[in-house]
Amino acid sequence: MSVAKQAADSAENLKLGIENPADVWYDEDAVNDADSLKGDNPMRTSDTKICALYERLSREDDDVQGQSTTSQSNSILTQKQLLADYAKSNGFTNTRHYTDDGTSGVRFEREAWQELIADVEAGKIAQVLCKDMSRLGRDHVQVGLYMELFRKNDVRFIAVTNNIDSAYPETLEFAPFVNLLNEFYAKDISRKIMAAKRSNGRNGKYVSSIAPYGYRKSETDKGVWEIDPEAAEVVRRIYRMTIEGYGITAIAGRLRKDKIYSPGYYMAQRGIGTCKNKEWEDAYRWQGNMVDMIISRMEYKGCMVNLKTQKQSFKDKRSKQVPRDEWLVFEGKHEAIVDEATWQAANDIRQKKRRNKHDSLGEPHPLTGLLYCETCKSKMHHNRGTGKRANKDTGEVTTWQKNYYTCKQSKHGIEFCTGHRINGEVVEDIVLDVLQRVSEYATTNEREFTRQINEMYSTQQAETVKSQRKKLKSSQSRHAELDKLIQRIYEDMVAEKITDKRFEVLSNQYEQEQAELEETITQLTADLDSYDDSTDRAAKFLELTKRYKEFSELTPTMLHEFVDRIEVHERADRRAIVTTQKVDVYLNFIGTYYPPIDETEQAQEIDPETQAEHEKRMAKLMYQREYKKRREANGGKPLGHFEGKRPDERTPEEIAAAEAERKAKRQEYNRQYYLDNKARLDAEQAARNAAKIAAMTPAEDEERKRKRREYESGYRDRNREKMNAYMRERRTAQREQSAIAI
Repeated sequence: MSVAKQAADSAENLKLGIENPADVWYDEDAVNDADSLKGDNPMRTSDTKICALYERLSREDDDVQGQSTTSQSNSILTQKQLLADYAKSNGFTNTRHYTDDGTSGVRFEREAWQELIADVEAGKIAQVLCKDMSRLGRDHVQVGLYMELFRKNDVRFIAVTNNIDSAYPETLEFAPFVNLLNEFYAKDISRKIMAAKRSNGRNGKYVSSIAPYGYRKSETDKGVWEIDPEAAEVVRRIYRMTIEGYGITAIAGRLRKDKIYSPGYYMAQRGIGTCKNKEWEDAYRWQGNMVDMIISRMEYKGCMVNLKTQKQSFKDKRSKQVPRDEWLVFEGKHEAIVDEATWQAANDIRQKKRRNKHDSLGEPHPLTGLLYCETCKSKMHHNRGTGKRANKDTGEVTTWQKNYYTCKQSKHGIEFCTGHRINGEVVEDIVLDVLQRVSEYATTNEREFTRQINEMYSTQQAETVKSQRKKLKSSQSRHAELDKLIQRIYEDMVAEKITDKRFEVLSNQYEQEQAELEETITQLTADLDSYDDSTDRAAKFLELTKRYKEFSELTPTMLHEFVDRIEVHERADRRAIVTTQKVDVYLNFIGTYYPPIDETEQAQEIDPETQAEHEKRMAKLMYQREYKKRREANGGKPLGHFEGKRPDERTPEEIAAAEAERKAKRQEYNRQYYLDNKARLDAEQAARNAAKIAAMTPAEDEERKRKRREYESGYRDRNREKMNAYMRERRTAQREQSAIAI
């Protein structure tokens, strides 16, 4: 070789970025064979159109083959050199490189490839050169379609090392077989990679190429995840805000407001993740689904979760979610960002939490998502904000704070459910009282508490298990019977006892019933396996009480760790302002439980004075209700009105008649009230008299008896005539009855 030729080659190598020409290898025989085909080619166009040189290298080529000789021959650098030499030796000018580096051959949404196709359709390209058919792609159908596109646009296609040139039709006969082999190669490589990932996943090795947000791969060992302090603090904040009652949208909004980088941008800044080459318009674009994904990921509590997704085909870029029960979970594989209790509490809240969209205060009530209607079992909606009330006489408007729960079905009408309205502060007080009492009793009487829980759940669980086992046995028996029926109707169809259409109808019915039975059997089996031992329930609750020994207020974290659900019964008097209402508090692990009440507390709870005060208040409310009804019957006018006239418009006679009527009605009401409550009122009066007498000294008691004798003597003197007349009437009535009887 001449010195001039060597200098020209060196300059060309430097232009292509090649320092050592010996490192560049390609099949020289194949190139020479292709050169032999060129001859006088009528398809060689002028220099005005582009000669496209297409190069592609996939990640699979690099990852699977490593730094072998084959990998080196497939490198972008080698392809560029080979195609440039071929174009030069065959007289193709105006060359332009179209390069896709790190893209798979089974997909054609490649940036450079799409640019090339656009130029082909625009008529800018005369020739397309590539190293071999596999560089075009590894889907024989798509490759065939693109070759047809080249033909329609009068574009000459050359695969150098495959000796394929569209200018010579005889070379295209072998092209379909080459494409099939290329596709088979891609399928084989994909199968091997997936098999390796499944094997590693089952053996407890990380199969994800990227650690989730909050972790990073160790620099010394790529198979180990380390906590990323900066991102991990954001993850902990998300869990903390969830437990405090914030929804995923509110959390995302707060993170955006505080200028926290989104997970994709944060990882892209560090050169990792699938978005590292993406152009970001908003680095703080947190969304609710991102927050929800972080909350639900088991990796943050120290678990390795493998094989969560799978692909239907090596040609399909989309991944399909695998059912959760098929995931491979390995606990304690790396350091946890949040503990088990925090992770569980946050996910429990995500299942229950729904903040009222009309809540003008912006923050959810801590009990939202825990309250249920006892009648229809629907969730109760929290109503909170500022209400306004106007005085009818003065017109003055006053504001008041709304804080109450109602059954969500009640808004559709009373035929669906009633309101079950209850004040939020009342529920908080009830829950706090229950937790304080149960926690105090459980910690001071562990053995007795455990015994009571054992007895309570052993009875309940035994009945439930017995019922479900009976149902399971029945379902399994029916499932086996259906198998026999299907076999029997098949035999009848073969023997032509029934038609094919009839067989199809019956078999579809039986198969549908079998599918439903299989779901029932699976659910019942899971329910039977999920029953915990009652001792474990008591122990788990005791562990909670030890973590919260003394408390005087409820925190969101403590509330969701202790309480499973709260069921609210309807008010005893739905229209009354003050009434009684039952609330059932279901605690985690132990359900509805209330510790025994000692004698002192019981005496306080049934204090006669408190009970009398309550009954007096209830009687007043009943009277107010009756008054309201009578006023409505009077046309909405106050009962003091007489025939629609105002008091100052009535005559003295009308005023006297109205007053007499009012007194008569009042006396009648009092008499009827006494008759309806005679036993209770007499007992209350007797109890008060006995208590008063017991508190007297002997001298005071003698004085009381003396005054009583004087009163009785004076009463007889004052009413002697009336008593004599009463006795005469009574004796007369008795004689008349005796005469009638005779």
